[in-house]
Amino acid sequence: MLKSLISIILLFLFGTMSMANESFISSVKVSDKEDYSLGNQIYYLEDKGDQDFRSAFQSFKNGLFDSLGKSNIFNKGYSTSKWWFAFNIENELDEENTVIFSPASSSLMKATLYIINNEGNLQTSKITGYNLNENKRNLESRLNAFTITLKPRERVTLLLETDSRGRSTYIPFFLDSPDSFWVFEVNRAALFGGVSTVLTFASLFSIILFYFLKERVYIVFTAYIMTCLLLILEEDGYAYDWFYGESFSQFSLIGVPFFGLLSCAFLLRFNLLFFESNLADQTLYRQSIIFYRFSLVWCIFLMLSLGIDEQYSLKFTLNWTAQFFGVLCLIFVFLVNINQLKNKSNVFIMFLNLFLVFGLFFYLSNNLGFTSFNPFNPNGLVLGVLINIIGFSMLIGYRFYLARKDKEELVRKIAENEKQYLKQIFQVQEEERHRIARDLHDDLGGLLAMIKLKVEDSENKLQNASDPVKKGLQDTVEMLEKASHDIRFIAHELLPTEIEKKNLQELISDLVEVIGKQNKLKFNFNSGELPELSNYMKSNLFRILKELLNNIIKHAKATEVEIEVFHDEEDQEVKLIISDNGKGFDYMKVQSENIGMGLKNLKTRLKHLNGKEEINSGPLGTTVVICVPVYTEKLAKG
Repeated sequence: MLKSLISIILLFLFGTMSMANESFISSVKVSDKEDYSLGNQIYYLEDKGDQDFRSAFQSFKNGLFDSLGKSNIFNKGYSTSKWWFAFNIENELDEENTVIFSPASSSLMKATLYIINNEGNLQTSKITGYNLNENKRNLESRLNAFTITLKPRERVTLLLETDSRGRSTYIPFFLDSPDSFWVFEVNRAALFGGVSTVLTFASLFSIILFYFLKERVYIVFTAYIMTCLLLILEEDGYAYDWFYGESFSQFSLIGVPFFGLLSCAFLLRFNLLFFESNLADQTLYRQSIIFYRFSLVWCIFLMLSLGIDEQYSLKFTLNWTAQFFGVLCLIFVFLVNINQLKNKSNVFIMFLNLFLVFGLFFYLSNNLGFTSFNPFNPNGLVLGVLINIIGFSMLIGYRFYLARKDKEELVRKIAENEKQYLKQIFQVQEEERHRIARDLHDDLGGLLAMIKLKVEDSENKLQNASDPVKKGLQDTVEMLEKASHDIRFIAHELLPTEIEKKNLQELISDLVEVIGKQNKLKFNFNSGELPELSNYMKSNLFRILKELLNNIIKHAKATEVEIEVFHDEEDQEVKLIISDNGKGFDYMKVQSENIGMGLKNLKTRLKHLNGKEEINSGPLGTTVVICVPVYTEKLAKG
């Protein structure tokens, strides 16, 4: 009897306490507003075991849930427990009313919403989560969200079971009207679409630079951009919605820690490559490289964890450590930047990285449960990555511009030095030709003339000599005459003595007259008006013409040669055209094989004169067009 009385009293007290606790929990009043504040309305409970919704609801009624406070964000860092959330909601309208409740977390593997009526009975349940295919979610959206339809003046309790075991518990809660929810989603999609476009173009720019420059820093920068993009999209649910879908839905379970660590690691490697040639502290460089490689290995562990079910403690360790390693990567980036504070560009890089480090710090520390604060809109991750990547893209573009400018300057100096070198070679050649021509003409030519006189004198004195002796003397005189003529020809070939006195047309005219007599070639020479040319340019054009005529004599088996020289006023060029009716040659084959010395000399002289050649050859003959710009005169005279 006494036991029964005590039981009745305890049941009465327990029911009274439950009613009292329940009476203190207010309801979220929904009407026709666009969105509603959930601060001080949501309560939570940690489930270290495996409660069902009935026991969880009873705990809520018994006041065992803790209040979330004024914030609409729940964050206990990484956890191996399930978490329950509950709040009351009441329709103030005299008509049916629909709202959308969003536990907007990128870490929820599965979330189940139990809608319990005022009598404490289960009215319905809905599920969502990144561990489910999109068509199985209550609302097909990139967010974890639920549609709740309330009857007129209806009051219900929303009991939410969340499973993010082994992952971050960072969950912002939102309650909106359908119109407000979808307007927000459209605007959010436009924002992240714009962010994705900017980052994609930045990566394409980096790939183009890699294609042209073949420097590893650009491919690492591309990897950094793409991992940042996937991290941003993963954090806001778009990675699943736009990329993974049902085929790779499991990847969302590690997306945030995986791409978070990978982006931080690539940022570190990019900075190391960017400063590689100037990094003073080699110990810091080696330590950073080791940590970068270790981070990549840890990303492999994260990938392997996809095959592990129900091992929440292991997943907790892997994911939490990945986020922590990401923070350490940012610290190394900061140390590398401090080591490079030598000029304004490095200070600018420090500023860019600080902005990213600041944004990523809050993002990672929120995931780790250290903070629950977002200083930027939409978040520090998006803004920090955008500013960092846009700034680095500008810096890389400027670096490419400077490298190209330095390369062009180097090429210009090499070309200038090469021209000076060729000019010196040509001057030495001309001096040597002058010396040889003088020796041939003055010494050997004079000696032959004296020998000829001696032989002629002997011939006159030996009038009574036998006929064979006379014939031998006559032959000797003729041979000496021919030798003297050949020496004069060779001397003229080496250095025309009239080059300073005559213009180019006169030099060519004299040359074709001498060659015509010597080789029995028929020449047709046409000349137009030419500007005044320096001796240097006349000499080089004259040598080019002689080289081409020598090739015709040796190889072409031609009988006729046509030469034309004139000034092209439109192109401001001196043009020399040489055509023959010889057998021609395969110019492409000659170019692909070991090119002849004659053509090499021709190309060398033209390169020095900034000129160009065009050679067309076939069975009916060969035509060579030489074009030399007139402004070369200024270079030659300078």
